[in-house]
Amino acid sequence: MYHIVNYTIPCRPSLLTDFLRFGAGMERFYFESSQSSIAIAGLGIAAQIRGSGGGLLDSLGAAVDELFQNIVSVNQSKWLPRPTLLGGGAFFEQMQPGEWSSFPSAALVLPRYAVIRIGEEYFFSVNQASAEKDALRVEAESVLGRFESAILPPPSMPDEIIQTETACDEWKSAVSRLVEMIDSGALKKVVLARPLQVTGNRAVDVSAMLAHLGEACPGCFRFMFEFSAGTAFAGATPERLIAVQNGKFSTAAIAGSIRRGEFPGEDEALGAQLLSSAKDQSEHAFVLEHIREQMLPFAEELRIAPQPTLLRLPNIFHLQTRIDGTLHPRQNILKMVSALHPTPAVGGVPREAALHAIRQFEGFERGWYAAPVGWVDANGDGDFVVAIRSGLFHNNHATLFSGAGIVAHSDPQKEWEETAVKMRFLLEAMQCEVA
Repeated sequence: MYHIVNYTIPCRPSLLTDFLRFGAGMERFYFESSQSSIAIAGLGIAAQIRGSGGGLLDSLGAAVDELFQNIVSVNQSKWLPRPTLLGGGAFFEQMQPGEWSSFPSAALVLPRYAVIRIGEEYFFSVNQASAEKDALRVEAESVLGRFESAILPPPSMPDEIIQTETACDEWKSAVSRLVEMIDSGALKKVVLARPLQVTGNRAVDVSAMLAHLGEACPGCFRFMFEFSAGTAFAGATPERLIAVQNGKFSTAAIAGSIRRGEFPGEDEALGAQLLSSAKDQSEHAFVLEHIREQMLPFAEELRIAPQPTLLRLPNIFHLQTRIDGTLHPRQNILKMVSALHPTPAVGGVPREAALHAIRQFEGFERGWYAAPVGWVDANGDGDFVVAIRSGLFHNNHATLFSGAGIVAHSDPQKEWEETAVKMRFLLEAMQCEVA
């Protein structure tokens, strides 16, 4: 393992999505939310760790420790952010390439250049193998100066899009067959997803789309991973998998959903309907119990909210139960990510039977959809989310993904409509209509 030299300086506040636009044509990596302690936009790759096979992100733990030990921060200070890796992995350990050919099964990346926001403070970071401090300082000042003085052209977004649906009848037939399997006792729950092919009359500026998603839902976790210029996986998920900071952790069980109302009275009634829905409460309970069981070995203290509340997103309600606590000493966030994934919110119960059913009935490759993505820093802190409300973007084409939790008494038509509601948020953002 060669040495990486890190040089980090304070910089002027700026939109992280503007830094992504500035770096168009490079590899690009991004994570931001009002809920996360760090927001970061990275360009290029100074170093990366890739994995495959069993454990995915968990298998990268030793290599991550070694990489951090080999990063030399030439102007290190307790006031500056520590080096941070961005990454994630595929939903299934074995990924069929196809449209995901530029994506590894699992990877964590140290960007060459990064803009980092911590609270209200902004920093610019350069990472390079075996560089001299003075050369790195000159490079940092040059790249940062070009970014801060750049006049970015207005984003070009499609104003017309053509949607190509998965055959509705086939998908609803699969839901009916899964309900039969649930009734027979073979399954308790399975999340069935579907892709939507979208073609615009112009290319999608993914960074501009993410900026609009941030305006519409600042508490959502926005992310982007572009390992090969021109093909980006991006989205805005409401679902945190696990966050760790200074030995404390937080997560949430999110499952059960219903659309928002068009006027206040209808909105309130729909929220009340979700809170009283036996079907949705049952779906939610599977997720909550899974997280509780998986976190018990890691947690010194585990606190669970007494009952679900409404998570209010721009076009949909979800049931949410907050979970937090204190970790046993020297816990590894990547091990927790691997223990929690996939939750029943994106997989099912029992786990292995549900995953087999997903492979059997979905008919497409999930790739990084519904998988863990996030960041981890040299302190061992990190934040990983579940990459739903997402799509794979290439020029003027996108494949959007959406899923629904199938349980006993699930109605195929209602489940189809639920997936359409979830996709609409991203569809509107593609045309910058979310405001």
